[in-house]
Amino acid sequence: MPTNVFFNHAVSTEQHLYEDLVVESLRFYGHDVFYLPREVVEEDTILTEDVQSRFGDAYSVEMYLENPAGGFEGEGDLMSKFGVQIAEEATFVISLRTWERFISLDSNLATSLRPNEGDLIYFPLSGSMFEIRFVEDQNPFFQLGKLFVFKMRCSLFEYSGEDFDTGTNADLVEQDRAYTISMTMSKGEGDSGSYVANENVTLDSVVVGEVINFRGSNRELIIKDNITTLAQGDRLIGATSGATRTITNIIDVMTMEGSVAQNKDFEDKDNNYLDFSETNPFGEP
Repeated sequence: MPTNVFFNHAVSTEQHLYEDLVVESLRFYGHDVFYLPREVVEEDTILTEDVQSRFGDAYSVEMYLENPAGGFEGEGDLMSKFGVQIAEEATFVISLRTWERFISLDSNLATSLRPNEGDLIYFPLSGSMFEIRFVEDQNPFFQLGKLFVFKMRCSLFEYSGEDFDTGTNADLVEQDRAYTISMTMSKGEGDSGSYVANENVTLDSVVVGEVINFRGSNRELIIKDNITTLAQGDRLIGATSGATRTITNIIDVMTMEGSVAQNKDFEDKDNNYLDFSETNPFGEP
């Protein structure tokens, strides 16, 4: 038997009123966050996963954090044989109207109909970066005959070489955890200029990295996103500043987790165990 034709739960005026109340509530009780769409620079067509990603846009929107009184969800801080692991999770709620007005037109979205798994949410209040794992787009289920919000289940983001150029504090994730190379540059005849942050540096007209910092006092140049092997004597040119200098010394260090990184200690100590000048350093000659 069909439903009663004299009652209609999908009244447009009621839908608009309810949506206004939802948006207003999110702005009252929500937080200002940044939504970062993922741009896939290189994709593995066999495993259908991104090899290299970039985040160039950041949209400031309001989102509601479910369970705000108890903090983040998940298992929290865990001590394992690999050290302390932070397994925090969160569920963010964004209104359909906010999504359509401010984010849905971004060209890097896999679909513009809803938030995308793999995109990031930067939460400035705690300085945390979350990655969207699942998007619930039918909860609550068609109230008044329409969907009004998206719920995004997120986990703490683990940096793995992505490029951040959003112009917000979200870029600090890359600056703190990116693979960097520190070099001492020459000061002599033919050398000129000072490199500037965020500019590309080229070697023989090929981009080989992006400048993080250049200290003129000791001529130390720190770059990230290095895509080729550099050596002493290579001459690097700044794409924006036009600075031209030659590499005199290279310190190749993986700076992960700031001062707690131990990779340099391991690199120094392994020199006392293995002699790579031998034909077979791992076994009998």
